[in-house]
Amino acid sequence: MAGLLVADAKGERRVAAGFGLGFAGVCAAAFLATVPPSAWGVAACDAFSAAQLAPAAVAGLGLAAIASLPALHAGRARLLVALGLLGALLAIVVAVFFPQCLASPYAGVDARLRSLWLDHVTEAQSLRQLLASDPVTVAARYATPLLALMLVAHRLSQGGWRRQDGLVAVLLAMAFAVSVWQVRGSTFSVPLAAIPLAAWVGAWRRRVEAGASRGTTVKMLAAWLASVNLIWSGAANATASMLEGRSAGQGPVQQNCQRAADFTALAAQPGTTVLAVSNLGSPILAYTGHRVLAGPYHRNVEGNLIVLDALTGPAEAARNLVQSSNIGLVALCRGNAETAFLAGKSPDGLLAMLVRGTVPAWLEPVAGTAGQPLELYRVRPTE
Repeated sequence: MAGLLVADAKGERRVAAGFGLGFAGVCAAAFLATVPPSAWGVAACDAFSAAQLAPAAVAGLGLAAIASLPALHAGRARLLVALGLLGALLAIVVAVFFPQCLASPYAGVDARLRSLWLDHVTEAQSLRQLLASDPVTVAARYATPLLALMLVAHRLSQGGWRRQDGLVAVLLAMAFAVSVWQVRGSTFSVPLAAIPLAAWVGAWRRRVEAGASRGTTVKMLAAWLASVNLIWSGAANATASMLEGRSAGQGPVQQNCQRAADFTALAAQPGTTVLAVSNLGSPILAYTGHRVLAGPYHRNVEGNLIVLDALTGPAEAARNLVQSSNIGLVALCRGNAETAFLAGKSPDGLLAMLVRGTVPAWLEPVAGTAGQPLELYRVRPTE
């Protein structure tokens, strides 16, 4: 919006002023609606907080003020100077009041958690990492945004530029750049991609309605199919299955324990704290009345470290951690990728022992769970 104001101050000043006020106002409303009063003074670098509200308010109100002052519209140089000063003010606000947020959002994550957990979380990986480890996710997260960017670039190269094209192009390009750094950015780039893709399909549909040939209809269908994420992820899954030689006749695939039915036996056990890999933390909380120490949350450093040390350490060390943390049950999901990864990293650890079928004396299998997606082991009471 600031760029549009510089390009056409007379035509864009009212829009820029309205956008600035709206941006600051909506951010303030979101802050009041989602942040409790007790946390108003807390700067959270990885979630919406005062650290995001303050720059948003300064930027929005500053843009509105610049757009509303006729004296600044006399020449483009004045606007550039005013916007430059606003940018400098934003930098000062962040550097003085929220310097901790200039570091990585994951700066507080323990080095062991980073190497054994965070670096392997799909949504926290970069495009380069996914290309090597999970091409199926690449197709689902990047195909439609990349196609949309190509369409936008083609339209802009053909001339007839419209402000809405430029706005979509900037937002989509920025969201795509974030997703290249970390795949969670595709949460924004995929929905934004729907705008130019829908226009593309609509253009072909108008050609078909105008009485075009069968070839035009085929091209419209191709455009529609290429605009759907499910098509790309389905094709990638099918290709991966063929390359890996998997087939239905090779036996059932192990469950990764994310369904409610997988936790029926656990939910029937008396309430206690459960030792399980972080991937199972959320479903255990959702589907049972038990407590957990670990979950897929990078702020939960202490709890995740206790579980990591218990599962990857030797059985006796794990026993001490289990007892000191008042853990009553140990849950094992053989089909979960995190289980296989940690067991491979620490072949002498407790988790690897359970995967091999070796149960230490201080644990006992819970009847009826052997061979199930989620196997349970009860901690024997100390003598």
